[in-house]
Amino acid sequence: MTDFCSKASEERQAYCSSLLRYVQDHPGDSYSRLSHITITAVGDGWAEGELTVCPEVLNPMGMVHGGCLATLADTVAGTAAHSGGQRCVTLNCSLNFLKPAKGSRIVCRAVRQKSGRTIQVCEVVLTDEQGAQVMTGTLTFYALGPFEPDSPRGK
Repeated sequence: MTDFCSKASEERQAYCSSLLRYVQDHPGDSYSRLSHITITAVGDGWAEGELTVCPEVLNPMGMVHGGCLATLADTVAGTAAHSGGQRCVTLNCSLNFLKPAKGSRIVCRAVRQKSGRTIQVCEVVLTDEQGAQVMTGTLTFYALGPFEPDSPRGK
């Protein structure tokens, strides 16, 4: 198997473009859609996404529910992990809630810090509309094997 990272940059860009189309259009990811989460960009080793704040994602105090922020972090970091060419599942997650998340949109940026044969590690930063950090964290993913978003069901 060819090491994904040794492929030409143009090929990596094409893969990331197909991965973005896959995560935006895949009907199997209904949980993220129900949580009002959208992946907005994918690159080699990073991904960005956003949460549209609406009444369904608020806790009783009127702030974005911490579980919804965790879902945003996991979804975006998982996409960044997949950008390495591997099908991945979450192995561990450590999140730090820094301040209440309010406003109409929360943005998450995930950057892959380690890309090993079986382990991917991503750092996430979630910000509100004013650019203030509301959460940071580290997510670890286990690689199950090659991921081909252009094939049926991403296999």
